Amino acid sequence: MNITNSAGALTCASQADGKRLWQKRLTGPFSGSPVIADGRLYIVSEKGLIQVVQLREDDAEIISTYDLGETVLCTPALDGNALYVRSDQHLWKFAAR
Repeated sequence: MNITNSAGALTCASQADGKRLWQKRLTGPFSGSPVIADGRLYIVSEKGLIQVVQLREDDAEIISTYDLGETVLCTPALDGNALYVRSDQHLWKFAAR
């Protein structure tokens, strides 16, 4: 079970007993919620920094970041192989080629 807080702490806890397995600091703050696909967590900070986190049972690793340079207060959306992010100025689409 993965949990984020508005300040930027990503925590993984055991579903069986609730004990913390690991914690990773992300660059926040966040208004929207993260989304998960294919073992990766996608989260966007209020300042528009997209962070892609590879989730593992024993750890997490930030594998990619991208700065939109615009305010983002929403939860990203997934559709097929695309990630959609709405900023205060644009609707962004990120997809594999």
